[in-house]
Amino acid sequence: MKIECPHGYKAVVRLGAITYEEASVEIMGGVCEAAHECRIAHCKFYDVTPAGDARFIVALRRSQTLEGYLQENVVKQ
Repeated sequence: MKIECPHGYKAVVRLGAITYEEASVEIMGGVCEAAHECRIAHCKFYDVTPAGDARFIVALRRSQTLEGYLQENVVKQ
């Protein structure tokens, strides 16, 4: 699930004179992909424990399978 960060975190990339800012983050297994960078501990998706990292990795692996892709991207009718 990709959402806009509710706390205003932005990833900033600078390539010469070009600056790119991205405020959306990926939530997998209930854990934010940017938790290690943002350090916003009061966020409900913040979990930098080894167990949180494991949940994120398991959800990431699942999303990269055909079943996971279909579950995330196909609307059930």
